[in-house]
Amino acid sequence: MRAMVLGSLLAVLGSIWLPRDAAAQRVIPVNIESSPAGATVYLDSVGDSSRIGVTPMQAVRLPVGNHTLIFQLANHEEARVSVLVQRRRETFRAVLNALGVIDVTAGNAAANGAALRIDGQPVGNVPHRQHVQPGRHLVQVGREGYVTFNQWTDVAGGQVLTLPVLLEPQAPSTGSLLVASDVSGAAVYIDGTPRGSTPTVIEGLSEGEHSIEVRPNDSSLQPHRETVRIIAGQRATVNATLRPAPAQAGTLRVIANAPNAVISVDGEVIGPAPATATGLAPGEHIVEARAEGYQPLQQPVTVEPGRQRVISLELRPAERSPGRIIVNANVGGAVVLINNEERGSVPVVVEGAAAGTYAVVVRAPGHEEHRETCQVGPGRDCQVTANLSPRGTLVRVEANAPRATFLVDGEPMGPVPWEGNVPIGEHTIEVQAPGYRAHVERISLRASSDVRLINVGLVAEGELSPEERRMSEVARRERHQQAVARSGATLPDDLAVLDFSFGWPHLFEFRLGIGILDWLEAGIGIRTTFYRLTEFEGRVKLGYRPVRQVSFGFQTRLGAGLGPAREDPLNTAMDAPKLRTNAFLMSFEALFSLHFLNAGNFTLWAALDYHSDQWRWNERDAGCRFLGGCVEGDPTRPLVTGEDAIDSRQSLARFRLGGSLEIILGPTWNVWGSFEGILAGGPRRIYGDVWGLGRADIEIYARLGFTYKFGYVEREEPVEVGPGAPVYGPEYGPEYGPEPTYDE
Repeated sequence: MRAMVLGSLLAVLGSIWLPRDAAAQRVIPVNIESSPAGATVYLDSVGDSSRIGVTPMQAVRLPVGNHTLIFQLANHEEARVSVLVQRRRETFRAVLNALGVIDVTAGNAAANGAALRIDGQPVGNVPHRQHVQPGRHLVQVGREGYVTFNQWTDVAGGQVLTLPVLLEPQAPSTGSLLVASDVSGAAVYIDGTPRGSTPTVIEGLSEGEHSIEVRPNDSSLQPHRETVRIIAGQRATVNATLRPAPAQAGTLRVIANAPNAVISVDGEVIGPAPATATGLAPGEHIVEARAEGYQPLQQPVTVEPGRQRVISLELRPAERSPGRIIVNANVGGAVVLINNEERGSVPVVVEGAAAGTYAVVVRAPGHEEHRETCQVGPGRDCQVTANLSPRGTLVRVEANAPRATFLVDGEPMGPVPWEGNVPIGEHTIEVQAPGYRAHVERISLRASSDVRLINVGLVAEGELSPEERRMSEVARRERHQQAVARSGATLPDDLAVLDFSFGWPHLFEFRLGIGILDWLEAGIGIRTTFYRLTEFEGRVKLGYRPVRQVSFGFQTRLGAGLGPAREDPLNTAMDAPKLRTNAFLMSFEALFSLHFLNAGNFTLWAALDYHSDQWRWNERDAGCRFLGGCVEGDPTRPLVTGEDAIDSRQSLARFRLGGSLEIILGPTWNVWGSFEGILAGGPRRIYGDVWGLGRADIEIYARLGFTYKFGYVEREEPVEVGPGAPVYGPEYGPEYGPEPTYDE
């Protein structure tokens, strides 16, 4: 009957306190927050099926394990947080950085509708409003015939930067030329191209030197040749004086079958066919004709003094083959644009390109743009090999160790301190020094005119970094917080507990326990009923905790007890020996615990006990009745003899089943209650009639107690946060802000 009652009570207690997620660890409730609030949260990927909700969220249930929380909010950068979901009600937070806004407006009519680029990328036309990442950006506004507007701007998160744009007309890049001569109507040639007759004004000449020739219609006059330098926005003047030609000079007129064929005499261009060369010295001259799509032709011609020679040149068409455009680059994946049309990534080969001029642009993220113009003609390919230079930012690296070396993406850059340009983008940097642990970090570099300072505090080999020391201290404090005295798990090896309780049959119990190894715990105890029996014991426990929520243990106890000696009522002699009270205990226990981490634990145990008690007294009996009763009619003869007699030593083995619930009140205090009973083996006589009421051992015991944990000391030691900059603990305190919770 007692076994049934005990089993029912333990089942009810277990059903109340057993954590709901002990049976199913698939999902647990957590809290999700963001700053600012209102962000949409996705689990592992962005999509309708993975959408969790909008921050803040309380008690949202997520699968246990490693996940990525994705936070999205309008006008803010996307945030991704890697989390390990394993603790109930744990709070995950993300900070979303606000995007900046560049508002480009037209400061004059020329800027209205002009093309706009931000960081080299076309984004539209003025006026335009664009969200950008916080940082430095290049704004460019351009229109044909106007000077391109270029300005670097620094935009902070949440800032709206208004940028009015004024476009100025481009300065003239051409000049003009006035050509006059002492003979009107003379033909004017500029760089071999006819440009009218004298007097004339020729506009739109490019800056630089030009060859001017004035050819009279009268063959008796010599042509005038002169080189003139043209300056943009100015007008140059040529006054030609035509002198009589020598009598022996001859004239040569050349006709060609190819349109726009360029004629040269003795290597000097005289113009497109039909062309006339005057003032030629008598004798043999070399005439050459060149035309697009035709093979060049040279022919010797003899000119007679004072006479004109007319010749006709027959040019043969050139053998044509389709042209190709071949573009390559030193950066894989670079994008190629040909005449502003995207043609894919390098290498790019365009077959059968028509003859002409092509503008080739090669772009790659994090690199300077490459621009080049090339020609495609009959049998001639356009080949471009772009050597793209990385766009870099200035970086300075310092360290607290001598002979340190700086590496970027595994490539040595030089000794530390080091300063130089590093390409923008994502990089893995490393600082190494003999006798120190290597520092490895992943950084993202953006284009900036400011120096990026990287100050590395290297940790000597065999030592812990400040972060590792802090995490070790947090873990140590958490182990002490979660430590419980009555479970299958052992105490941490740097912690001791003081355990005292009140209950039945011992009115007061005191136990001291200490962790020795990760799997070994030892302790001593004392318990007393004050006037009946005081017992002392030593114990050793072996524990195994496969997961944080479950532990198994095996405990052995060995003890002995003493009680007051009493007078023998049947022997009233002066030297009669007193009735002694003593006990011996040996116990073996198997324990199983469910841990609620920072809340407490529920433990069940099964034990096999062996007791040997010396107890020859009964408060209510007198005479021989304390021996078990007297023979009727003879008060001196005991009714019961042998091992069952009260005056004999009681030795018995018992099987005990029990459970306890322990609640963690804080880092140093726990409170607990236990309930246990004897399922087999019978009552202990020494536990009967404790109050003199004649009742035997009830074999059902209960206790209520407290546990004090000591041994945790916050460490006060310097923590290196940079070269030569010690910060003294403790790590938590009023100087450093509030102490974090254990869930954090």
